[in-house]
Order: sequence, then structure tokens, then C-alpha cells
Amino acid sequence: MGAGYTDVNVRLPAMGLIAILSLFFAVVSVYLGYKRNVAAMPVLVAVLVVAILLSIVAVPTVVQKLNVEPNELLKEEEYIQYGIDFTRFAYGLDVKKMYYSAENNLSVDTIERNRGTIDNIRIWDHRPLLSVYRQMQQIRTYYFINDVDVDRYYIDGRYTQIMITARELSIDLLSPRAKTWLNEHLIFTHGYGVVASPVNSVTKVGLADLIVEDIPPKGKIAIERPEIYYGELTTNYVIVKTKQKEFDYPLGEGNVLTTYNGSGGVKLDSYFKKLIYAIKFADVSFLLSDYITTESSLMLHRNVIDRVSTIAPFLVYDRDPYIAVIDGKQYWIIDSYTTLDKFPYSARYPTFNYIRNPVKIFVDTYNGTTELYVIQEEPVIKVLMKAFPDLFVSADKMSEEERAHIRYPIDLFEVQAHVYATFHMDDAKTFYNREDVWVIPQEILEDERVQMEPYYVILTLPGNDKPEFLLMLPFTPKGRDNIIAWLAARCDEEYGELRLYEFPKGQLIYGPMQIEARIDQNAEISQLFTLWGQVGSKVIRGNLLVIPIENSILYIEPIYLRAVNAQIPELRGVIVVYSDVLAMRPTLDEALIAVFGEEVPEIVEEESVKDLVRQLVELYNRAREEAGAGNWTGFGEYIERLGDTISKLNQTAGR
Repeated sequence: MGAGYTDVNVRLPAMGLIAILSLFFAVVSVYLGYKRNVAAMPVLVAVLVVAILLSIVAVPTVVQKLNVEPNELLKEEEYIQYGIDFTRFAYGLDVKKMYYSAENNLSVDTIERNRGTIDNIRIWDHRPLLSVYRQMQQIRTYYFINDVDVDRYYIDGRYTQIMITARELSIDLLSPRAKTWLNEHLIFTHGYGVVASPVNSVTKVGLADLIVEDIPPKGKIAIERPEIYYGELTTNYVIVKTKQKEFDYPLGEGNVLTTYNGSGGVKLDSYFKKLIYAIKFADVSFLLSDYITTESSLMLHRNVIDRVSTIAPFLVYDRDPYIAVIDGKQYWIIDSYTTLDKFPYSARYPTFNYIRNPVKIFVDTYNGTTELYVIQEEPVIKVLMKAFPDLFVSADKMSEEERAHIRYPIDLFEVQAHVYATFHMDDAKTFYNREDVWVIPQEILEDERVQMEPYYVILTLPGNDKPEFLLMLPFTPKGRDNIIAWLAARCDEEYGELRLYEFPKGQLIYGPMQIEARIDQNAEISQLFTLWGQVGSKVIRGNLLVIPIENSILYIEPIYLRAVNAQIPELRGVIVVYSDVLAMRPTLDEALIAVFGEEVPEIVEEESVKDLVRQLVELYNRAREEAGAGNWTGFGEYIERLGDTISKLNQTAGR
């Protein structure tokens, strides 16, 4: 990490002496050369080599073995403390430590008092939800949903955590006969719109309850400019404003065509430009195509990571750009980092030992305009701002709506959590003995034991009076499964503040794997999982969420079911664990009532004819999709559920 006792007290003085000795020998060598006494020079070189070996290698090794190692803590304590302090500084670990009493006093009243948290508990894991989005909202074969991101919006006046994704167009998915130069570069130029759903909302058939869907997009988030010319999948160049109209979106049996009306791209307004790009892309079509006019524009560097890397190659970029709708327009938001690999006394992880997240980048999906907002003026970015004064924009110029969608990045938080798991220890003696090392806990995801990922939540922090958007992760002691603390990064008004909430040392707080074991040992849940597996379905266990509420801990795990070879997983239950009580019910609210209030009857609540008809339509559409995909097992399951729903409809209509 840095210089230790031997380095400072032996090697460093020895290097100074060697420097002086080398200078002296240089002068002597010049004198001997002047006197033509060349024979003495090898002796000088030999003496210098011996002096170096003795002072830099031999003596420090002897001192280390005989003096330092027998008294290591005494000798190295000062330098260990340097390592702790400088590592925390290098990784931005200015953490506010707070006590968390971990009381068992949750009640129905407490739950209702914290509805802002309960209504935003994420029961949709991004992995199964990705399959749901792809099956429900890709619409056509050439559209592709790449991943699912988490953000927050005000929906119907309520602060709501949502899952959101972009519907991009991938020319790789065009049929082989459609892969012509005209289609790939002039006609199929852009994706269209986003898909979004609240993290905790489910339809009657266990699917995501979409609040933005379809083409053109409709729903509770207004989108005025849904076209996606710049995205995560857009790797090819396109030419817009040509004589050939572009494909905009499908409508019924036909297509809606359009002509680009933005400012993106480079104008091909001269033969020289066409020639240059024909050479660059090895494509003579730039010169021969009659579709290209002097008004045409070439869009290149359309992949957003490639785009920002070309603009600012000296920054490091996050793995996961996420899309946001801001004032009716769509933007990719990308976190970027400054890193160093030679920061003094800082621990390495694994190729750098200094990291900051000073720049938030916004890329317009329609025009490709890119803004690099500096939200933290740390030393490295200050140098870059002086070198490139026109590249960066002050965070003061960020609009309120833009600021409302920045979030603490998971990539940075994971690095900080791994480092802090060891470097949370303040005392050099405790650190030396590794008496209190923490680790990131594990959980069961599907059938595998994996390390927990940091997760976004909307919580009311202890001592605060309103919910806020956070990124959090619990810690467990090394070698044990109980939770000892949880770390939170704030994303709203106090953006970037890190808080650590430590549990009482002598109190057992169940960790994720202990909760997973309790779920496995529950006879009713175990039998249900076995039964579902016997009828040709696969049980998918989602993220186990550790949710702090006031001064207590609640555990939530969603359960999904997917028929063998089926494409769409469905949410079939939510497990709630609190203290020694565990319950699984079809919805989160039912599970909470089972844990904190009266037992919910097994009989399904009465449904209206309107609800049942809507459910019939949804089941029918899902059955058709499974049949179209050739998945007859999934088709049969939907038909069976369709029959059950028809029976319910008959009973309801006969009342």
C-alpha cells in the first residue's frame, strides 16, 4: 500500500546515500578518464554495485527480519494508520457511522406509517422482468430490449420507484433478405420509446403492470420524442434526411414512415465529405447513392459508450448506462470515473487505488447531444477541466429534472463496499489483527448461491421525515451469516452521502443466508416449490431484500414461476420474514397482513366481471404467444388457467 518502517528508515536514507555516492563516483570517473586511468573504472563500478546491493537489498532485509518482524505492530502501527486513512480518502469513504437499534417492534400501524417505503419495495427482480418485457413489449422481431434499469418518478403525485428500459432497433435481427445497404443505413435507423412499470405492481396473472407501453408509447410518463437514434445497441452508421423516408414504427399491418428533423449527425454537403466517409467505411455507396443529398446527415458513434469514449477517452465509464425521460425527451445517463493507480498508501482494487465519480453524462437519444456535468470537483477532474475548458459543464447548469434522475452508481458502490468491508476499522491494532473484517453476504438466486448485489430502495432513513431514493447493501462478519451493518448511499437531496448503520454487537440479526435457510426449512413453502416443479414449472427465487423500517428489519423475497421452455416468468408469491414469523402469499400486502395482522383466507377475494374479463384477455394473449413460440407446455398452462378464470366469471355473473 505504501512505505513501511524499513522503507522509511532504511531504504530511503540508503537511496540518498547511493545517490551521493553515485555522484562522487561520476566525478572520480571523469577525473580518471582525464588521467587516462581507465583500468580503475571497473573497480568503481564494482564498488557501486556492492554498495547498492548492501544498502538497498541486504541491510533492509536484515532489519526487516531481525528488528521489524519481531516487533511488527509496534514498528508498523504508524504506517498502517496511513494505509487506513489514505485508502478511505482514495475511495471516497467519508462514511457517517450511525447506530441502528434493530428493535422488534413493527406492527400494522408501523407498516401503514411507512407506506412510502412499503409501496416501493422491489418485488420485480430485473432478471426475470427482462424476460417479461421482451415477450410483452419488443413488438416486432427487429426491436430488442437490452436490459432493465431502476429509477424514480412522480407517478400520480406519488414518489415511485420504477423499472424502465429502452426499446432499441437491432439491424442484426432483420431477416437475411432485409439486410441490404438501403435498409441498414437509410431505412431502419432508430428504436422507439421506453417500457416502464412500478417495482411492486403486478397484474392479476402475475405479470408486470406497465405504466408506459406499446408503440407509440402511452402511459403515465409523457414522451414527446420517443425515437432512439443513439443507444446501447446502435453500432452502425445511418444517413438521415435523404430522399428515402425512414421506418418510424409499425402500425397495424403497415408501417409509419418519417424524415429526421433533428440536429444530429455530420452534413454530407460536399463531394469531399462523401469521399472521406466512403474511404473511412470502405463503402462506395456514399458516392453512388442517389438517395443522399446535400441536406443529408451522417450519424456515427451512435453507441453511447463509444460516443462518450471518443469525446473524453481519459475517463472511465460505467458498465450500465440507463435511460430517463426528462421533460418529454429521452436521455441516456452515464456515470464516468477518474482513477489513479499510484495513490500513496492506498490499497489496490485490483488495477487502481483511487476512484471518484465526478461527471454525469447526458446523451440525447434523438440528437446525440452530449453534456458532461461536473458534480464533484476532485483533484483529477480539476486538472482535466483546465486542460479542456470547453468540454465540461458546471452542475449549476443542470436542470432540476436532470438532477432528479441522477443516481449513485452501482459500480462505484460495489468497489467502495468491498474496500470498506476491511477498512471500516479505525484502530491500527484492530486492523493489523483483522479482528473485525466484514464481507458482502450471499443469497439464493434461482438455484444458485451468489453474492448479493447492491439494490436501490425508497426508504425513510432513521431520524428523517420523508422517503428518499437510496442504494444500499448489508454486511456480515467474515465467517458468519448474521448481518452486522448496512451501508447506504443517498441519491436525492444529500446526493453522494454515505451512511453506515451498525447493529448492536451482542444481538443476532438474521443475515440473508440464514433467511434463505429458514425459507428452505418451511414445510409449506418447500412442499409448494416441489409441487410446482412436478407440474413442469421452474421456481425462480428473486433477490432477497433487507428492508430497514424505522428501527426494525424486514426481509422480502419474490417468487416467480416459469413453465419449462416458457418465455414469460410470472410472479406467484412474495415471502415476508420478520423476527420469527415467515409467510408467503400471492401479493406483498397479503404477506404483510399474514405476518403482522390477521391471517388472510386462502379463498381469493371476489373479483368484478370487468377484472375477470381483462384477465381472460391477458391469459388468451399469453397463450397465443406461447403457441406462436412452439412452447406447448406453456400454452397448456395458460389454457388451464383460462378455464379456471372462465369458471370464476360464470360464478361471478350468476350472483
